[in-house]
Amino acid sequence: MTSNPEGFRITEGEDKLVTYRFNTKTAEHHFCSICGIHTHHKRRSNPNQLGVNVACLEGVSPFDFEAVIVHDGQRHPSDNPEHRTYRAGVLRFEPSPGG
Repeated sequence: MTSNPEGFRITEGEDKLVTYRFNTKTAEHHFCSICGIHTHHKRRSNPNQLGVNVACLEGVSPFDFEAVIVHDGQRHPSDNPEHRTYRAGVLRFEPSPGG
């Protein structure tokens, strides 16, 4: 899920977040210092957008989504002249019968 920085607000636990910058140091990845979950990040491909882990949003579950596109994290859009995004695959949630 993406958000613009102005539309994003941390409601609790901000004091527990730590930030890591990979490789080019452009993107900012935020993690919980207690459990290690990736909460959100400022995107390298568009620093005016935030990627948000829906598992960290109150009232939202990753299982609410039937299918989620997974992007190839090794071939970044900023690393090629066409700014092409590569898909690695799709994650699907299929509930168990009767469950």
